[in-house]
Amino acid sequence: MASGLAEDAAAQGFAAGNVAVLPVGPAADGGEAGPEAGAAHDYLGRRVAVIDIGSNSIRLVVFEGSARAPIPIFNEKVMCGLGRGLRATGRLNPDGVVQARANLGRFVGAAAAMKVAGLSAFATAAVREAADGPAFIEALRRDPGLEVRVLSGEDEARLSAYGVMAGFPRAEGIVGDLGGGSLELVRVGGEQVREMATLPLGPLRLNEAMAQGETVGGAVKKALTEIDWLAGAEGGTLYAVGGAWRSLAKVHMAQHDRALRMIDGYRAGAVEFADFAKLLARQSERGLERLPAISVRRIEAVRASAIVLRRLIRIARPAQIVFAARGVREGVLYEALDLRTRRADPLLAGAAAYGQRFCRFTGLGPALAAWTGGLFPQESRERARLRRAACEIADAGWIDHPDYRNRHAWDRILTAPLMGLDHPGRAFLALAASARYSGGIQEPMERIARDTGLGEEDIRDARALGQALRLGYTVAAGRPEILAGSRFERTDRGLALQVEAHAAHYSGEVIDRRLGDLAATLEIEPKLVLE
Repeated sequence: MASGLAEDAAAQGFAAGNVAVLPVGPAADGGEAGPEAGAAHDYLGRRVAVIDIGSNSIRLVVFEGSARAPIPIFNEKVMCGLGRGLRATGRLNPDGVVQARANLGRFVGAAAAMKVAGLSAFATAAVREAADGPAFIEALRRDPGLEVRVLSGEDEARLSAYGVMAGFPRAEGIVGDLGGGSLELVRVGGEQVREMATLPLGPLRLNEAMAQGETVGGAVKKALTEIDWLAGAEGGTLYAVGGAWRSLAKVHMAQHDRALRMIDGYRAGAVEFADFAKLLARQSERGLERLPAISVRRIEAVRASAIVLRRLIRIARPAQIVFAARGVREGVLYEALDLRTRRADPLLAGAAAYGQRFCRFTGLGPALAAWTGGLFPQESRERARLRRAACEIADAGWIDHPDYRNRHAWDRILTAPLMGLDHPGRAFLALAASARYSGGIQEPMERIARDTGLGEEDIRDARALGQALRLGYTVAAGRPEILAGSRFERTDRGLALQVEAHAAHYSGEVIDRRLGDLAATLEIEPKLVLE
């Protein structure tokens, strides 16, 4: 029976269609999303919900914010194990079905209570393969009135790749998404999804085989070897998606005492990680229970997921592995975007939305980005986008007590729900945010930044950028047009702030001191030049 919330939702017309159902399907070729995707795009940028009915868990995520960089504001998961026993019986786990139906009723009600503008619900491998999968879907259609799309293996692979591309817009390599019932593999590059494959190598299925005394390593190796295009990943990047592989990353970070314990964007050498996975695959049950940073409910999947990851690395031979927190759910939203919106930088879109929400003076970001353009003449494309993002979020700590702004700005930006960032990029932005308030960087922050991979020049540049933003906010007094009256010119010997002669905002002791601090960090001489 549906929950009270679900009944309220039905009374509001939620299931009847007053809330849009976001389509799940391939976007049209030719540059623009198809008619269905266009209709869905009307709802993106507003509050939307995605219900994911997986082989091991079901989950509701509600997003809001920028269409290109939506932020999850609600995330609830229930481990139902729908696919447990499927290999032997060919049917969904009966207990899991009862649990799933009860909680899906709550999910529908919760989404309606949050007044979402659109909803997409989909099911993956277990429901797709089970003999009673259609009956399960029909039961959900009746109560709580939920329309569920059963994804094909190709759908699931494509959407998983889209989720990775949403977070890493220049992704090149192989996306591997390990769910409870299947492994999806996709080759991506040039902003396109290329070859795809789906394999019956989920941990639930492999655990059943191992429980029956089968040796699964050979079967995994054989299935992967038959995918000839995996060789194209040699020397490239493997993007690892899925809760089971995220659990491995958590253990890896804990055992290596990483300062930043965030999955998204965590990188490791592929060969080293394959050796680590081999050790996990050989752990006893008691040994797995003693592992740090891992959920009890994920322990049973560790051994099988480690076997699959190790074999995949050995066969595809990537140089590095990057863990991605976004997958099919985010891929649903990404697929609904038109091509122009897809090509927007998710970091800059997300930073702009973040600044609009948390900064005092909106609209200063683009002006600060233009104003600081001459500060680093040789900056790379990646560093330029980090600088532009830092300009958008430069005043996110203003609401805190002045004595704590630098520390809180560091914490807030280091862990902000921003997309398109690896760990060094996060640390760079957080250092700049801290220096924007204090002019300096505390030693513990530098230590964490170095642990992510930032070098001494990177740390210096982050501090200089923060000091420039500190100066810029002082000059602008909340007015973007004031910054248009000046520009930085940097040479090997000096840093000149070129100012229009009538610009009185650039005179004063605080301006001189902060310009001097910036030049001192860059180890060059400052000069204020009136034109």
